[in-house]
Amino acid sequence: MNATLVRAKRQTTLPEDVCKAAGIQIHDQVDWRYEDGEIRGRKLLPTREVVHVVRPVKFKDLLILPQDIEVDFDILETELRQAQDERDERLLG
Repeated sequence: MNATLVRAKRQTTLPEDVCKAAGIQIHDQVDWRYEDGEIRGRKLLPTREVVHVVRPVKFKDLLILPQDIEVDFDILETELRQAQDERDERLLG
């Protein structure tokens, strides 16, 4: 039996062996419900991939990117050109 204590803000710690068996890791979400006299939880699976938007840093006409980022240079060129056109439009009217 893995008994835990419920603290003042209704928080508890999941036992390590339960987390391992369920594949629960830090930052995973668990769906809780009360059913048939028992509290039951199940790990929620992510529904979509998280996309991180990384903007390059310009330094002396060089674009500096993190090493682990794959770059589609055609898209990058298009987006940089659009940003420049938007700046020109704001400045020149």
